[in-house]
Amino acid sequence: MAQGGFLVKFGVKKEKPRRCYAVAFDFDEWSCKINNEAPKEMPKGIKRIVIEVEVLD
Repeated sequence: MAQGGFLVKFGVKKEKPRRCYAVAFDFDEWSCKINNEAPKEMPKGIKRIVIEVEVLD
């Protein structure tokens, strides 16, 4: 992630945005995998996920 990456924002106030270089979502299992971490359950009540690309100069 030396040149940038993704900023993942979940549509829930208590959830902080996460910076990462890889992200995967599984709708059937309602989980999210960020970088090489184990999949985690997505926050309850989520209605929107925003992924922004960050490029560092």
